[in-house]
Amino acid sequence: MQQLIMPEESPAQAAFCMDGDYMAPYIPQGAVVLVEWALPEAGQCGLFRTGGQILARQYCEDCFGNIYLLVLNRARRELDVTIPAGETVECLGRLLMEKVPLPLD
Repeated sequence: MQQLIMPEESPAQAAFCMDGDYMAPYIPQGAVVLVEWALPEAGQCGLFRTGGQILARQYCEDCFGNIYLLVLNRARRELDVTIPAGETVECLGRLLMEKVPLPLD
């Protein structure tokens, strides 16, 4: 993802250009995504640093403390990331977009 310069009047603190189709159809490839420095709630999307990469994913946590970072394009579900309970992931911010339903698969 490429970081973009933000105008002062923007509600976001950062913007990034999506470099893949893994968040489609909600965020198409090449779209500009606005980010605020806040933690996402379950079902919201955020930017996360894990394994040396920065990923845009939908956040979910189960009752056991396992964290799931999910792609919105379920045809690309192999790109989902599971963080086992007790391990951590760095959240870089919440995407400014409407909440989308969690997948049922």
